[in-house]
Amino acid sequence: MNNFGLIDLQVNGHGGVDFNQLPLSPEDVQKVCRSLRNEGTVGFLPTLVTNDPNLTATLAKIISNTAERYNPETEAEILGLHLEGPFISPQPGARGAHNERWITKPDIDWVRRMQDITGGKIRILTMSPEWDNSTRFIAAVCQLGIKVAVGHTLAAAEQIIEAVDAGATLSTHLGNGLPAMLARHPNPVWSQLAQDRLWASVIGDGFHLPKEVFDVIYRVKKEKMFLVSDSTSFTGMKPGRYNAPIGGDVVLTTEGKLYLAQNETLLAGAAMSLRQTVDTLIARKWLTAEEALTLTSVRPRQYLENINL
Repeated sequence: MNNFGLIDLQVNGHGGVDFNQLPLSPEDVQKVCRSLRNEGTVGFLPTLVTNDPNLTATLAKIISNTAERYNPETEAEILGLHLEGPFISPQPGARGAHNERWITKPDIDWVRRMQDITGGKIRILTMSPEWDNSTRFIAAVCQLGIKVAVGHTLAAAEQIIEAVDAGATLSTHLGNGLPAMLARHPNPVWSQLAQDRLWASVIGDGFHLPKEVFDVIYRVKKEKMFLVSDSTSFTGMKPGRYNAPIGGDVVLTTEGKLYLAQNETLLAGAAMSLRQTVDTLIARKWLTAEEALTLTSVRPRQYLENINL
């Protein structure tokens, strides 16, 4: 892995290319690699969300095969794959934009098949520990060399503790992938914040979290927080109105906000690259330049490669 540059551990698409849809060609994947490299991202994890398992396998194989063609001078390196689902909460709000039809209970045999299909390139699996037998599943996934993240969850505090004891090490986009209304306490945000062994990834586009929530996560997690773009195919596109596979009519603003056309308060995903996130957070004075670069370069590298702080 290149020691200099941004590392993005959650990329769903970029510049009109969607990693979660066919057609997807090796040339499409390489186009994203070149675009990200031009913005300073040297490594990333293409992210596959909850979908038809056969489609997910096909997409994963295309991406993993393309990863072998990496050109370090012109392309961001594909560091592996991030599976965001399908073992997430089926509850409204918690499942976010994931298709309820394909959400299912944990299946270690499917994960093993995916790891075989991709040549061992699955690096992170996001799931909800609210399912029965989650601890056994998490331990088995870790044995495959895959990091387990908690996300899109309504798990109880005890279930999150058990997940961490079993080997879970990350909260995926903490503060998002949740219903709009939660109990004051307990709730999954407090339960994950309280776990010192859990790292936290955060979407720092200025739209997914208000500053005060961003600040609290940063102060609590400290050296165990990093930023992700969670970017969609609309990242890098011109502002305007589009039709999205998930969400239908959406609007992309000049500021990088992507929302449902019928309701500006409902986000339709993220539409900023990690480089744009850095620039935005510095301009808004949420972070200093040094802090922003640490959270987008040093910290994600440390998490992915098990580098001690």
